Parts: sequence; C-alpha cells; structure tokens
Amino acid sequence: MDTESSDKSQRGIQSVEVGSEILLALTYSDSPMVLKEIAGVTGMPPAKLFPYLVSLIKLQLVQRVEPSGGYAPGPLALRLGLYGLQRLNPLREAEADVLALASKTGQSVFVTTWGPNGPVVVRQEDPPYPLHLTLRVGTIMSLVNTATGRLFGAYMPESLVRKALEDEGIRLSGATDLKAQDKQRLFKEYEQIREDAMTRTTGHPLPGVNAIAAPVFMFNGTIALAITLVGPAGTFDTRWDGELAQTLRQTATDLSYRLGYATLQGSET
Repeated sequence: MDTESSDKSQRGIQSVEVGSEILLALTYSDSPMVLKEIAGVTGMPPAKLFPYLVSLIKLQLVQRVEPSGGYAPGPLALRLGLYGLQRLNPLREAEADVLALASKTGQSVFVTTWGPNGPVVVRQEDPPYPLHLTLRVGTIMSLVNTATGRLFGAYMPESLVRKALEDEGIRLSGATDLKAQDKQRLFKEYEQIREDAMTRTTGHPLPGVNAIAAPVFMFNGTIALAITLVGPAGTFDTRWDGELAQTLRQTATDLSYRLGYATLQGSET
C-alpha cells in the first residue's frame, strides 16, 4: 500500500478548516459577535480573520448584522441547521454510543425516554456475564426509587412530573401513597440531582444492583434520553469521580453536543 499516496488523499484544505472554526465561534453567543470577540474565541488576529469573514459572507454562511456591524450565522448556515434538526433522531444517534459504552465499561446499558406513562426503557445492551434483572425494553421506571426515573423527575417540567406522580404505583419499584411531605422532599432531591447532573442508586430498589444515570439533552435544553449503567453492587463503583461515572458523563455530553446542545452547557453535564 502506498502510504504517501494514502496520506495525500486524506489531507484536508486548511482554509476550510479555519472557516469551520469561525463558524463554531459564532455559536458561542446568542447575539452577533464583533470582530474582536471572534478573534478572542478563535485565537486568530483580526487582520487574518477578516478576509475569512468576507468569504464566508459571500457564501451566505455568515451575515453582518446592522447597526452593530456584528457577525452572525448566515442564511445558508441556518438552512443547514434546519436540515440537521429535521433529521435528528436521538435514539438512532445514541446507538453507537450505547455499544461503545457497554464494551468499555462491561456493564448493562439502558436508554430511556419519556413516554405517555413516564420514563420508559427503549434500548438495552447486556454485558457478557449474566445479570438477572426485571428491567427490560418497555419497562416504565419509578420517578421516586430508580436512578433513571429520578433523572427525568429532575429535568422534566415540574407540572408534568407532579401529574405523573399520581400514577407512580404502576411503575417498576413505584412508590405508593406519596404524601405532601414526601413530594416536597422528593423535589428537593431533584434539585440536588440537577446540581450533580447525574443520579445513582446503590442496592435499591434492586438488592445487589447499582446504577448510575446521566441525561442527554436536545438542542433546546430539554432532556431527550437518559443513559443508565447497571451492574452488580460488588464491582460497580458509583463514585462521581469514579471511572464509570466519568465515562458515562462524557458519553452523555458528547451525544448532547451532537444533538445540538450548546457547547458551554454541554460541558456542565
């Protein structure tokens, strides 16, 4: 095989790559950015940056907004964005991540979304060793007692969660007869979950089984999916700074980014 020829065939065009950095910089702000601001984000001198902006404007990838004179994504960039949004399928996008996560961690991986009756498992990938669980595709998760359900409880609209809690008893490990003080305590716990940006359970509600769940966000900041790692308590590390939690967090962050969730927000998850 001709290595030199192969390398040449894979060589990109530097000016295109620089242009993509400029377009990416424009996504860091909700308002048009002036030349100095873009230069600060890209690390390019304004004198070098300006000709790129001129070309990007000609291509309609960037537009200049008056009266500020700031730069913003142009008509073609917006059309490409809309095309991407029309094709977004969070579950399809997550498929490769699920397989990679299961392979890397050696744990069960479950993907959950919000359905008519609450959080419902829509994808699972089992580990090579036997782990006997009642958790399967189609299982509806408790908003009170499961890591996955509590994650949705923390990020779904409060009014919707309160209504769903009225039917909590139908879900896996669902709580029954929730009193006002129980709900008040639960919503306080949801606040902590949002601060941690993850949830975990240790030996409860399933004895001998631990779980960690992380949210995947859509471009508009709403929760699209929960990805949950599940494994035997004896070997499953639930520490936030442990390898399992860090790997799961990075997977959820990367997937959120691909679904259009803002970079700065995504880095906080």
